[in-house]
Parts: sequence; structure tokens; C-alpha cells
Amino acid sequence: MDGIEIIKYSGEGFRAVMEFERWKVGIFNSAPRWQADQITYVQKHNKSDEAFVLLKGHCTLYISTEETPTRLTAFPMEPELVYNIRKGVWHTHVLEDDTTVVVVENSDTVPENSPKLPLPHPLCEALTGIPNP
Repeated sequence: MDGIEIIKYSGEGFRAVMEFERWKVGIFNSAPRWQADQITYVQKHNKSDEAFVLLKGHCTLYISTEETPTRLTAFPMEPELVYNIRKGVWHTHVLEDDTTVVVVENSDTVPENSPKLPLPHPLCEALTGIPNP
């Protein structure tokens, strides 16, 4: 029908499902990669904020405002709230099974302006509860 576009994504992991001018909408679905014991890095976006909305399930956002993270603060997401990670803030997320999260960010958010930092042993342990191999 003209005037509306209805988009569904049911695969594993992340996929950008829509872009419009300077922003894009993505969907994160549960995937083994996003389980707590699989998280190996944090990232930040140097050019834009990134907003998250929990649709279903359980997701925890982890952030650090330190230049070089030495600890992460956990934010268990609640449905119907918007969690905006500010530009330049290190972050990662853990999705439990049967979880879906909507992500909104600038359309030019790409690996070249979104550095990743491997989780050192203490952060890995704090995040997952198990030592980093």
C-alpha cells in the first residue's frame, strides 16, 4: 500500500532495516554472538549517539565513560524506555534468548568511525562472571 512500509526482520543478530536521510533503524535479535560469555569488546561511535529500545526479552547495556575503560556500568533494559548511548561512550550489550531490540543511529555510523576495544581480563570477568581465556 502507498504511504507505509512495513518491515520485519527475524534473523539472528543485527541488521539495518531502514535508512532515511541521516538516520537508520536496525534490529538486534538474539544470537549466540550476543550472549554474555561471547562478548569480547566494547565499542564507541565517534560521530553520533545510538538509541536502543527493548521490544521483548532481556537485554543489558554496559557502558564506560572512561577514556580507557577499567569498569563497566550495567543497565538492564526495560520495555518502552529509550536508552541513548552518547557519542564517544564505550558500550556493549548482552541479549538473552528470545530478545529483540530496536537501534536508531546516524546512517553514517560505520566501523571506520566506531572503534572497538578488546575487553581486558578484569572487564571480561566483571561482564560475564568468567575469566577471559
